Amino acid sequence: MTQPSLNPRGESVLKTLIETYLREGEPVGSRLLAKRYPEPLSSATIRNVLSDLEEEALVAQPHTSAGRVPTERAYRYYVDRWLDPTPPDPAAEARLAEALDGLDLDPETWARHASRTLAEVMGGVCVALPQGLSQSRLARLEFVPVGPGRLVAVWVGSRGEVEHRLMENPWAYGESVLTELGNYATAQFAGLTFPEMRARLLDTLQAAAREGETLRTRLRDLAVRWPREAGPTEAPVVVSGLGRLGSFPEFDDVARFRELVAAFEEHGRLVRLLDAFAERASADIQLLLGSENPYLEGMPLATAVRTLHLGPAGYVTFALVGPLRMDYGRIMGGLRWWSGQVLKRHSRV
Repeated sequence: MTQPSLNPRGESVLKTLIETYLREGEPVGSRLLAKRYPEPLSSATIRNVLSDLEEEALVAQPHTSAGRVPTERAYRYYVDRWLDPTPPDPAAEARLAEALDGLDLDPETWARHASRTLAEVMGGVCVALPQGLSQSRLARLEFVPVGPGRLVAVWVGSRGEVEHRLMENPWAYGESVLTELGNYATAQFAGLTFPEMRARLLDTLQAAAREGETLRTRLRDLAVRWPREAGPTEAPVVVSGLGRLGSFPEFDDVARFRELVAAFEEHGRLVRLLDAFAERASADIQLLLGSENPYLEGMPLATAVRTLHLGPAGYVTFALVGPLRMDYGRIMGGLRWWSGQVLKRHSRV
């Protein structure tokens, strides 16, 4: 999508309209906009600017006699250009800090507690997907000999997670062979989960070159002996705060709210959403607006996704979902503060 072409006055009017709509929750008319505009400006001039903004698909008029509301494109422009994340106030900090409790528990138990707290404090729905390291995707694989008949497999995931597995080495593979095996696996299977890599090794042992056949066979032997507890687990989806969305005017229509509830009850869709953005969200919050979220497309929703690595226990991906008309500065600032506290606290657990 091309960027809007706005002059300074158009930008200023758009920013004022969005911030007024975020506070009031009602379509913004030219008279109210004139009152909120930082400089004296006639209603007629504002109407002309609004007409230009409408041509740029940045504002819409729900009814002929109503004021204007921001479009999804306007929210993206606002977030990219003017978003100023605000740290939580002391009361919100205290509440968010409650979601740090239980970091020493397993990811699923902690995710349930944290998602409930986030939904209550930040508002909207919080979806969480706890996943063990067996669900991580390969970035690098190394095999290191540790004595007669034993080796350590080092799995480095795409989100920076690291898993060590002590394994038998009855073939007495030396360091050079193990290094070659690790390099080959990394080149051939990067981006796969361990179960996917194991299945491919066991099912497709065909290679054109003799060297490739030998490497695959040796990797297959290692995969067969990989400890079983590294196998796939069923990752449960946690959904908290769904009823709160019904209190927003965007969902006061019963049919629309039922459609929303049905979408959140379809856990397969939520897993695909969290998996699709989890890797990017491991570095920073990913904010998806409306149709940018292909798994909840067609709904006036904003989704903030963040993945938190919990060391050997695995990781949890959170998604905070609310209406497009949300306080972006408060939500982004609160989530950024909280995720920083989780990572800091977890490093001491």
